[in-house]
Amino acid sequence: MKKINVFCVLVLALMLIDLIVDMFFNTSDVSIKIDLTSYSTGMLLLFLCIALITLGAVVVAITSFIKFILNVNRNEVFTDKNIKLIRKYGFCALLCGVCTMALTSIITEGYWEAVVEGIDALGEGFFALLMAEVFCIGAHKGA
Repeated sequence: MKKINVFCVLVLALMLIDLIVDMFFNTSDVSIKIDLTSYSTGMLLLFLCIALITLGAVVVAITSFIKFILNVNRNEVFTDKNIKLIRKYGFCALLCGVCTMALTSIITEGYWEAVVEGIDALGEGFFALLMAEVFCIGAHKGA
């Protein structure tokens, strides 16, 4: 049980570090300067909506993962509740990836830059959905 706690804390720490690094530390030599006056009001509202959706998805993903860890600590592992939490986490990670890709492609007008920015969140989301399916099989085979 201690190993699973260590791994869960490591995953949570890596999620937070990835989020902080992506938001505040730019490792590339290229910086993007956005001239907000060049966009229409409708486009700026679209930026705001996508950013708020992304922020909400990040909060829900982290909350779902923490609830999952707490359930595992209570020896509630292969339950429908955990399957729902992992799926919610996976869908939120996918949503973050898609929103990040959308914002990046609109701002930089480059497809590959957008893919690079969102591919890790998409991978994380699909992996979480895969784990949810594994947990679903484990929960229904064990019952």
